[in-house]
Amino acid sequence: MKLYYSDASPYARCVRVFICYHNIEDVEEIIANPFDNSPELLRVNPLAKIPCLQLNDGSALYDSEVIMRYLDAEFGHSRLFGSMEHNWLQQCHFSLLKGIFDSAVSLRQEQLREDEGLRSSFWTSRFEQALLRGLKEVERLGITRSAELTALQVMLVCLLEYIDFRHPDLPWRNVTSALSVWLKQTQQADVFITTRPQV
Repeated sequence: MKLYYSDASPYARCVRVFICYHNIEDVEEIIANPFDNSPELLRVNPLAKIPCLQLNDGSALYDSEVIMRYLDAEFGHSRLFGSMEHNWLQQCHFSLLKGIFDSAVSLRQEQLREDEGLRSSFWTSRFEQALLRGLKEVERLGITRSAELTALQVMLVCLLEYIDFRHPDLPWRNVTSALSVWLKQTQQADVFITTRPQV
């Protein structure tokens, strides 16, 4: 299998954590810049988005959620997702985390538009407030309470570390102190250290 990914992508990092957690060895990791529209990436994903997992039969899976669910089902007996499939409340929690991911990445895109003089103060503020509100809700829901690592917790670590990486001035610890304590403990696991962005 081949995983096309970007080192800084929080979506791709979630997939890489799943690969590490399940000790999946048959995966060649290939750095890909989705903005380059490289022929190799376009052949496996016409949307030129990452992560993208090319399977051994040549077919491809894309969207981090699809890839994570596949890896967990095929190599981990669905340990990380557990009984989430028929638990609509947990499915909603998953969607909440995905939405916070999207806000964090959109905020980064707004930052990059500053050099072009196109950054919007309205959208910057909207994304920042969505991040803080979303994290407060995550803390209230108790996603961190499980003693066993879950798919939701994998996403949460990758999300919080991405915020620290790309948005170090966002004061999320001031409004979610319990998440801050949990992150400090959980992020020391090998699966998170190994996959941490290097750029």
